[in-house]
Amino acid sequence: MTIRRYGAVGVLLVVGCSAGGTADGTSVNAGALEPAVPGTGPRADAAPRTAANATPSGPMFNAQDLEPTDDCDGKLPVIYRDFNEMHPDFERSFSGDVVRRQLIGPELGPDGKPVFLSSTGCPWKQGSPTACDNWTVDKPVITSAETFNQWYRDVSGTNIRFEATLVLTETPAGSGVYKYSSNDFFPIGADQGFGATPANNNPGKKNFLFTTELQVNFEYVAGQTFTFEGDDDMWIFINNRLALDLGSTHAAARGTIDFDAQAATLGITPGRAYPMNIFHAERHTSASNFTVETNIACFTPSIPR
Repeated sequence: MTIRRYGAVGVLLVVGCSAGGTADGTSVNAGALEPAVPGTGPRADAAPRTAANATPSGPMFNAQDLEPTDDCDGKLPVIYRDFNEMHPDFERSFSGDVVRRQLIGPELGPDGKPVFLSSTGCPWKQGSPTACDNWTVDKPVITSAETFNQWYRDVSGTNIRFEATLVLTETPAGSGVYKYSSNDFFPIGADQGFGATPANNNPGKKNFLFTTELQVNFEYVAGQTFTFEGDDDMWIFINNRLALDLGSTHAAARGTIDFDAQAATLGITPGRAYPMNIFHAERHTSASNFTVETNIACFTPSIPR
């Protein structure tokens, strides 16, 4: 991948499905996914997080300390956590309906993780990255704060952590567009973790039921947008604030972060570098798709803890 500085105007498309295929039924293959390697928890060289480096809103990633840098590439470190159907939030009998918002809070918690807010949430307002529509839903899609808190934390006996790398590739060459795309997104093998899960209704014997956590830093340049299309849950935080909310199990859905339109809400200024935290969950059969497409050529990766 040709490495360029942060300065390109960026559009990032992420697609992930578990309830069906991509929105238009097509498949694209670009980029690479390096093998998932079992992890035993936080890296030994991880610097401790303390209140001294916390922002006023709580998360331990202080955007004011970040500066643009040329030390970057398209290799993005990812943490996957494997679950099985014994967990009450995965392969639920209710497979979902529409995108649910306000399942989690508007800011990351003190440890840089999403904060549980509601079991039911509210139906999304299409065309908005975070707003709800004016009708209600009543069936719960997350059991409790206790069960949700296990999604992105290492919990012995409940999940199994894997560390991997998602590689963006310029596609086509010279286009300035970098992609990772799979319509068979199973980064944890059927012989890894809890194996092929769920045990039933899984004819392809794939390893469904996992979460994805990714943290990178990027420089905000006026004109950037970021679009996700797919399912299941996807939450994206910019500068520790919720910028795109596509929670719950649902059919493929699309949402866009318009950095310029949302700059005041996100507290961002062009020319400064900020953290982008992505939290995804594959919670229900029967398909899994995941696509990243961007012309932001420069990311500084940071291993989620």
